[in-house]
Amino acid sequence: MLIDQINLNQLRVFESVYRSKSMTHAARELHLTQSGVSQHIKALEDVLELKLFDRIKQKLVPTPSAKELYTHTAKSFEDIETILNRLKKTDKELTGMISIGLPSEFGNNIVLPLLTEFQKKNPKVRFKIRQGFPFEMNHMLISGELDFAFVDSFTMDKGIKTEAVYDEVLELCISKKLNVSNKNSTEFSFYEKLTYVDYQEEQSVLSWWMKHHTGAKSSDLDVKVYVLDPQAVGRLILQGVGAGVLPGHLVQKLENAGEEVHVFKGSGKPLHNTISIALVEDKTLSASTTAVLEFMKSKLGR
Repeated sequence: MLIDQINLNQLRVFESVYRSKSMTHAARELHLTQSGVSQHIKALEDVLELKLFDRIKQKLVPTPSAKELYTHTAKSFEDIETILNRLKKTDKELTGMISIGLPSEFGNNIVLPLLTEFQKKNPKVRFKIRQGFPFEMNHMLISGELDFAFVDSFTMDKGIKTEAVYDEVLELCISKKLNVSNKNSTEFSFYEKLTYVDYQEEQSVLSWWMKHHTGAKSSDLDVKVYVLDPQAVGRLILQGVGAGVLPGHLVQKLENAGEEVHVFKGSGKPLHNTISIALVEDKTLSASTTAVLEFMKSKLGR
């Protein structure tokens, strides 16, 4: 390519000479000798195989070719200067788009209010939010679609590092309208008699709660509905379909709204679901992304 034969300094010298119409002024501006400026112009003319300046009555007069070249080089230098200045000051004024993956309920109740707080202080930062499950976040992190993600208990691919930032409590709830007796039992035989709502057919979340609070090593409960959305699970619980496990912040939200929800105490020892920040190891992060990460960690304060 022709551009491989040209030194960027030659174009910079040309731009200065053309603008000032003087090699003396260009030399002063660029801290070069006048002979150095002349050599750069001569080298550029040799590569292009055309003349850029005429000397008429001791004045430097640009040729038509020089006028056309200047039009493009001046605009290019202006664009380069703009992006360099923007990159240099990112530590002072945060800008740009940040892509974040979130689990739906934790994202809606915990993360989004914090991102709103951050954006009010940094109005030039924008967010692209993707909600989904850990296996989806894993794929989007690897493909570069996300800068980072919040995930719960899930084994991520090699190359993705995680850092625990929040412990949400998982509560087994039931509508008070069902008037279930012995609501604080630690006996699995009591819970076997209830109907349930769960997220997946493996009953992994319900089994986890049962093992933690009753010691049951396995369970095959009467689940009436499977649905992956915590909001939907909450609605089905309130409608009396059965008991189900909800994150504590969603339970609090329902209670604040005046909903009649009973929380089983079980063993009395809270069951924690650890939320972690996941990102590709050794990935270069923008100043804005780094700032958001530090802000979230400080606010979540595990």
